[in-house]
Amino acid sequence: MIKIPYLTALSTYFSYGLLFAFGQFRDFFRKIFDWFHSSNLQGYAPICLGLEDFYIRRLYLRIQDCFGRPISSSPDAWFDVVERYSNDNNKTLTRTTKVSRCLNLGSYNYLGFAAADEYCTPRVIETLKRFSPSTCSPRVDGGTTTLHNELEECVANFVGKASCHSFWHGLCHKLCHPSCFDRKGRIDN
Repeated sequence: MIKIPYLTALSTYFSYGLLFAFGQFRDFFRKIFDWFHSSNLQGYAPICLGLEDFYIRRLYLRIQDCFGRPISSSPDAWFDVVERYSNDNNKTLTRTTKVSRCLNLGSYNYLGFAAADEYCTPRVIETLKRFSPSTCSPRVDGGTTTLHNELEECVANFVGKASCHSFWHGLCHKLCHPSCFDRKGRIDN
């Protein structure tokens, strides 16, 4: 387990607490100034009350440029991120023509297998011609192929077990199949 230094944890919590306190302070004055102005609701209830949109308004908007960043190249191991700017405290972000070259560490394609290269692309095309794209679907939909059996045999040999079962996605295993592993020692993590 990774140990976080106390100073790092303390400064993180302090910064979050400070943002929360200043956000509450700003909301307090917003309510006072809004009280003097007439309401446009015309008898309707407000959409959000209290802390329902506090996180979006006071915390997320300050850092939203870190999330949902548009890219202008294929999602390879390296890709081009479009730079953005804001004139209204990050409520809206406007794209620029500038791009930054970034290392892909945050997607399922972090190894670059989905990109066109001289090693993976021919093998992927050959495998798709042989097995079809439905091989990646659940076995209930596409059936079991020799590729599934080969994968399971290879993994079982690698981990030193008699057999194994492969799932099309990790979340599927966690949500759909825990009841079949009901005895102690059935799953080796």
